[in-house]
Amino acid sequence: MHTNVLITGGGGAAAEFAAKELAQHGYRVTLFDKALPEEHPTFPWRTDLPFVLGDLDALGDCMRALNHAQADAIVHLGALPGPSDQWPSPWAARRKYAEDETMRTNTMGTYSLMEAARRLGVRKVVFASTFYVLGLGNRISGTPFAVDYLPIDEAHPLRPEDSYGLSKLLCEEILKAYSRAYDIRAVALRLMGIDHQTARGTAGGLGAGTYNPPARPGYKGGPVGTTHQYVDVRDVALVCRLALEAEGLEPFEAFYIATDSKYSEEASVVVARHYPDLARMASNLQGTEGLITIRKAREKLGYAPRHSWRMEQELAVAPA
Repeated sequence: MHTNVLITGGGGAAAEFAAKELAQHGYRVTLFDKALPEEHPTFPWRTDLPFVLGDLDALGDCMRALNHAQADAIVHLGALPGPSDQWPSPWAARRKYAEDETMRTNTMGTYSLMEAARRLGVRKVVFASTFYVLGLGNRISGTPFAVDYLPIDEAHPLRPEDSYGLSKLLCEEILKAYSRAYDIRAVALRLMGIDHQTARGTAGGLGAGTYNPPARPGYKGGPVGTTHQYVDVRDVALVCRLALEAEGLEPFEAFYIATDSKYSEEASVVVARHYPDLARMASNLQGTEGLITIRKAREKLGYAPRHSWRMEQELAVAPA
């Protein structure tokens, strides 16, 4: 078992739960970020874990962080979570990022981290990627998102257009290259909309109850922006640990990760109504499964989501 783990994006909201999950299972965790957890703009938190301040896209800072952690493995959560070059963009404007910030930080940050890892002998990396690598994020072309089959799985073509989805796909390619060249085992977790609020007991989380999308007669193509699936931040932490501990994987593997869909209806019914163009494909969907399946993660990582809104509802109505 890898015992010393460096978490990039260590001051971020997901790192809080990943660090707790790993520490509770015997890992020695070091955090690495350019801002402290208590400075997080939305979800500040505090920790007593070792923390290294530095820039992800600086090779020297990455080497310093890995050396300080004496890392056996990396959980790579550090990234900018949206396209800084899309205008008007409330996300980018609010944070005052330069137009090239997303592409530069995400890709060069991952390159610098992997280069530091290979120089210091780190042989396992778990990377927080995104389902936006599919191309269903910002449709710059204005064309519909093309769905080849349902449910979408890891073999589905990837066609990103915006700088965020493209940067994450390029990061996956960097991981693949370092896996081939230096025998670094890498796992990319394609996360589907992180719910940070529910775990913290605050309102507005993606996992707060049901949503059955309305009818859209004549709508063409697949989902844009969301598939109405989400992943609870506690399940993100869980699957990061499972990916570190998994045996028998290929040198590089990607997995779609969700906690649940928000449908209370059968997914085939939702698709026929909300994505009528895909109705003929919907017979392959099972129950309330979303448009993107997590079957591979269940089978190869042993991933079983623990924090679905359905589970919370069942606990709420269960007899004392």
